[in-house]
Amino acid sequence: MIDLSLTQISKESSVRTKFSDGVRVIVSPDFFWARHATGTISSPPPEVTALSGPWQGGLTRQEVSALGTNTVYWVWFDEPQFDADGDGPFRGGQIWESALTLLTESES
Repeated sequence: MIDLSLTQISKESSVRTKFSDGVRVIVSPDFFWARHATGTISSPPPEVTALSGPWQGGLTRQEVSALGTNTVYWVWFDEPQFDADGDGPFRGGQIWESALTLLTESES
């Protein structure tokens, strides 16, 4: 059964996304940075899209790296986070979809 409350179909590009703008998420403790961070899904800021180009439906993009191809979302963190190299703190960042879990209202 698909939980349609977690699925959005973008009218702009017909891209199906797992998370919607404004939902609250937590980053996996196994992700390589921002472990356990909580935050809010959002469109990336203009400074990011100026470098990366437009994001699909304004919320996701495909990141290709040595670790493979991953769908990423922009997350504004509740508390600034340091990256895997210790750089930062960062108020927001792109996080793999597979590393995100929806927070319930009681967890937010």
